[in-house]
Amino acid sequence: MYDHIRFHTDEDYPADLPPENAATHIGMYWQWAAAQGLANPVWAQAEESAADFAAMCAGQLSGAQFLLRHMDGALMPDDFTEQGQRFTAFYYDDEEEGYGAFMEDYITALDTPALGGLYHAADTPENAALLAPVFQAAYERWLASLNNR
Repeated sequence: MYDHIRFHTDEDYPADLPPENAATHIGMYWQWAAAQGLANPVWAQAEESAADFAAMCAGQLSGAQFLLRHMDGALMPDDFTEQGQRFTAFYYDDEEEGYGAFMEDYITALDTPALGGLYHAADTPENAALLAPVFQAAYERWLASLNNR
């Protein structure tokens, strides 16, 4: 498992926020990954999730909303293609907390300390648009590193 909202809500989660806010960062990454073709095609093909998956990819449904409706708030290796699994494992890798460069990029791009913390970032298309090029740049650096081996 790469991430789950319970990893966040079971710890020092702000009492004044709804638990759904713990899905925002996960959903932002999931939405970007899906748009890059890194999601397991089953999400786009399954009868129970296909319409919401298309809506998410079109920006009409947030990744967090999809994650909570269809994925039990979790990102698992099986949710991704093989390449998506490899990149997500790399991007989330961190010896201590398990969120690695992904979390650093998220915090920096949205300046979450100025918002009051990680979970205070709004689940909006505007924030998704801020994060997409950051995630894309990380992905492209990773791809380039594979080609330089």
